[in-house]
Amino acid sequence: MIRDIANNEYLEYGSHEGAMYGTKLDTIRQIHATSLIAILDVEPQALKILRTAEFAPCIVFIAAPTLTNITNGQNNNNNNNGNNNNDESLERLTRDSALLEQHYSHFFDLKIINNDIEETIIQLKRVIDDFQITPQWIPVTWVY
Repeated sequence: MIRDIANNEYLEYGSHEGAMYGTKLDTIRQIHATSLIAILDVEPQALKILRTAEFAPCIVFIAAPTLTNITNGQNNNNNNNGNNNNDESLERLTRDSALLEQHYSHFFDLKIINNDIEETIIQLKRVIDDFQITPQWIPVTWVY
């Protein structure tokens, strides 16, 4: 695996508890060669590698809900136990989401705000279906 990483054969990689893991570019190519769609959850830095004619991705940013929506959801579900750690975590989540959008939005084809997980999944499925049957604009450099 180390040799493959050195040869830039991985989209991204890491290690956890001494075990290495990663996503090989050839694996994505093999999936596409069988007329299937690779659905990936990647770090933002990987978008630069994916956004090419070879992979022709549809990049969907799933944004954190606004703090107002999160707080309203907690109040409606009585999940707010007065836990400040939970509030800080939610604030960090929305702040990180906003930073990702600010720095990488030029890569995004679409943004879905994750106010409700079931609705987000429905929207994502609809996007995938539409992307397959609707003509898409692509950068001219992908053609020539």
